[in-house]
Amino acid sequence: MDYRPLDSSTMKPGEIRDHIWTTLSQYHVAAYPLPPYGHHPNFSGAAEAAKKLLEYLLNEKVISAGQTVLCYPDYVLKPVRKGLLEKGLKVVVPAKYGKGFRLLEPDKVNLSQASSIAGAEKEGILIKTLTHIDFAFVTCVALANSGQILSKGYGFSLPNELDVLSATIIHPMQQVTELKTRIEVQFWATPDEVIDKMRAEI
Repeated sequence: MDYRPLDSSTMKPGEIRDHIWTTLSQYHVAAYPLPPYGHHPNFSGAAEAAKKLLEYLLNEKVISAGQTVLCYPDYVLKPVRKGLLEKGLKVVVPAKYGKGFRLLEPDKVNLSQASSIAGAEKEGILIKTLTHIDFAFVTCVALANSGQILSKGYGFSLPNELDVLSATIIHPMQQVTELKTRIEVQFWATPDEVIDKMRAEI
């Protein structure tokens, strides 16, 4: 199916979010947790998108075993977290309670359990502040061709002082024509393709 990006040029952020959530629901693309409203939505094909994204980033040596990456805690990124740990990367996720983070070291955790947020709380090492981060995996409600992303409007967000490359996974129905937001990603993947914004700009 050919998905055309939503013309978001005259839409407010709240209108864009509601449109994306409703569209994913109407076409039965949204996946657990349901309904998608208020979430960075999970979607059918997220595991395939995660696999494609990680294969690309590893093959292109954007990330590599032994590095430490930040990953948003949303359910949609569970296959990303599991894949990262399987490939030997350390994963940092925001702690579920209070301020701080959980550090997941692949040789010290149960990979399947640690990829969930509840599992990360049990298996991860609590750290108060972010140390060196090599890359970030973020989530969004909508993504523009520029790489700018629109969040759900609350919850954890990439710290301003963290200047690293970042990536996300989306369903094609989450694509919009334009956004005016602070955070943008350089890589993103759908179940069908990977987009490398930096390569496209060369």
